[in-house]
Amino acid sequence: MLPPIMFSVPIPSTLLRRVSLFALITAAFGLAACASIPKASVDTPVAAEALASAETFKGEAGTWPAQDWWKGFNDPQLNALMDEAFANAPDLKAAAARMKKADAMFDQIKAGMEPTLTLNASVIETKQSLNMGFPNAFKSFLPSGYLPQGRATLDANYDIDLWGKSHAALKGTLGQAQATALEAEVTKQTLTASIARAYVELDRLYQERDDLSEINRGAGIRVDLVQARLEHNLDDMDTLLRAKDDQAKVAQRLSAIDGAIRIQSNLISALVGAGPDRGLGLTRPKLAPAGVDSLPDDVRVNLLGRRPDVQAARLHVEAAGHQIKYYKADFYPNVKLNASWGVQSVSLQYLGQPDSQIGSIGPAISLPIFKGGQLRAQYRSAEADYDAAVATYDQTLVQAMQQVADAAAGTQSTVSQLKQAQARTASAQSTYDLSKARFGKGIGTKVDVLAAHSALIAAQLDESNLTAQAYNDRIRFIAALGGGFQTQ
Repeated sequence: MLPPIMFSVPIPSTLLRRVSLFALITAAFGLAACASIPKASVDTPVAAEALASAETFKGEAGTWPAQDWWKGFNDPQLNALMDEAFANAPDLKAAAARMKKADAMFDQIKAGMEPTLTLNASVIETKQSLNMGFPNAFKSFLPSGYLPQGRATLDANYDIDLWGKSHAALKGTLGQAQATALEAEVTKQTLTASIARAYVELDRLYQERDDLSEINRGAGIRVDLVQARLEHNLDDMDTLLRAKDDQAKVAQRLSAIDGAIRIQSNLISALVGAGPDRGLGLTRPKLAPAGVDSLPDDVRVNLLGRRPDVQAARLHVEAAGHQIKYYKADFYPNVKLNASWGVQSVSLQYLGQPDSQIGSIGPAISLPIFKGGQLRAQYRSAEADYDAAVATYDQTLVQAMQQVADAAAGTQSTVSQLKQAQARTASAQSTYDLSKARFGKGIGTKVDVLAAHSALIAAQLDESNLTAQAYNDRIRFIAALGGGFQTQ
């Protein structure tokens, strides 16, 4: 059995003085390198206050949307679809995978900043050449033939990171990870808004089918009426053919609506990550009346903190800034501390003896001398990435404010149109009721009743479309205000 390996590496008393001298030399090289660093030239992100919005974003005592805003539609089936999407939607799974990768990258960079300790061991058979310039008299003392050689060392390394390169990489990776998490929130908001809009469209299609069914019923009555009048020579064949053609057109629209309902159900199934059979189980939506949304009083102050896409874009800018610092550190000397302790011998039986011990300790420096062009190109490339991130942030901010303004204007317009459509429907209903009463008293004709009925259905159809638009406006308004997101 080999005796236990004992490490005893004496450190010279002059080591600290040498390290101090080494540090001074490193600092001198670093100061000299500063002269070749390109002058920074990057864009500045636009400030939200610089974008005029005071008149457009006047507070209206509104409230910010809740995170589960879709529950305000009071439809259990819609709530269940959202839960299914959160569990199964491929888009959310992909976003979660991106978050996982970003976190892993951060952990990898962080681990790289810690000291490393590695055990290396090898046992090999070696034969030394005797024709290496040794005198013939010495050859008899040299090892001959293949001999086992053993080596075992513990090697330690630590990057001092004098210029903050590793810390810049760590902060940049952290910013990217945080931005990825916010982008996952954006993906979730986009998905919930898409499901809600698809559900609203399904509701509109069902309402349109009801209206078309009434129109089709009226068209059938008109055909029967014209047929009876034709038999009494009160109408001609052309009128009957036109009535039948109108009835056929309505029937065609009904068939198209039935197909659209099936397609819309398939879309909802795909959005929640299910197969098309899921759509077969969908029943008619039962949405609560759409409320009228208004801007919160603090919309100008807190909008940026409520928009995850704007926050993510800002983090990408900060990460790009750390990337510039990362490449800037390449202009300075890189200093590392290395240490190694172990044993080495030509024959394995001597491996545990004190005379087989080996060791080394000290700093190491590397300074780029003939890489100035490459380093400057990398630095300028990082600046270009920063400018691109700033442009993306500015565009995201402008679009966010536009979306809020559009949502507010669209909501006001739809509310006004819907009130007019409701008044028109009420008037058409009164006209229809009056025509029926006149027909019952014998002072009106059935043709008048059918005409009033057609006008009523047309008014109801317009009102249904505007009601669906009001639902969509509410969804757009909620999404523009951040979909319930709030910076922690």
